[in-house]
Amino acid sequence: MLWLLVTLGLMSCLGSESETLTVREPVVGKILAGETLKFKLALPKGQRTSVTLMPLDGDADLFVLLPPITSINQTPFKSTNVALQVERVILPAQPKETEAAVCVVGVTETQFVLSVRWTKHKFAVEPSKTALADIEWQEVSFSENAILGALTVANKTSTWFEVTVKPVGIDASKVGLPSSFVLGPKGRRYLGWVALSPKSQIVVTFQRTPKADAFLIADCVSRLVAGVGISPEIDIAIDDLMPNLKPLLAVAQPLREGDWKRAGATLIATLRRSPQTLTALHNFLQRTGIRLPRDVFGSRIASGFGAISAVISAMSAINLPKQERVTLMVR
Repeated sequence: MLWLLVTLGLMSCLGSESETLTVREPVVGKILAGETLKFKLALPKGQRTSVTLMPLDGDADLFVLLPPITSINQTPFKSTNVALQVERVILPAQPKETEAAVCVVGVTETQFVLSVRWTKHKFAVEPSKTALADIEWQEVSFSENAILGALTVANKTSTWFEVTVKPVGIDASKVGLPSSFVLGPKGRRYLGWVALSPKSQIVVTFQRTPKADAFLIADCVSRLVAGVGISPEIDIAIDDLMPNLKPLLAVAQPLREGDWKRAGATLIATLRRSPQTLTALHNFLQRTGIRLPRDVFGSRIASGFGAISAVISAMSAINLPKQERVTLMVR
């Protein structure tokens, strides 16, 4: 029965009387289950629009009809979250002043606040085309001078890079962004919600570093000795191991070139010369969850990389840049 009431409410939206929603006057109202309220909305030229429905109790959904004659069942501009969740619809900038209709549909009896905001600004990434970094931005809300979004940084490539994140014009202690982390093949890292203004930026740098090389080597060794790679999103500390892993870094270059024979020979020769490097590598993989006795670990490495030559070829990065910097901003 509730579904029928809501459906009837949707059908009646186009024919109901409506008041005007403006940026200066949010609407505080109440809606019954199955009822639909309609509001006129004038969209300015060249500005994006955010329509927000904040339920104080209950459950109501939000639909924006652009143009107003659009069927409410076919509009792409809608938000239908669960009870007590904020509903928000963001409309693209219009080439000219345009009329739209806003419909609030009561799933249950709900008290709500309905508001609208405009902005000329939008999120941007420079350069727009990248070889290493993939920036994912999910816009949450905006005001006239700031944009709030959920930020994810992803690795486009099949190899390992260290990623640094530097806020500019933002108090770093207030945004909670990690200063650096490592991402493996196709790895992604969600960084949370970030507010950006035209006066602030976030600079994300992908770089081949000794730490990234150490993860690459450990990943290949893990595939060799345990048959499984390291998670590309793994978050473990290895700074204490790096001094003893340093002799091993010569293995990284042939791995990045896809030369598994030279990489295997260099790995075996290095570990024979430096038992402490073998211990450090063994400890590294233990932190990733690989549990093998040290003697078994060493004997499997001695077989060389031939068994995973195809994997190494797929992870080669000979044509990739060693560093890439992207800037996140609001224009």
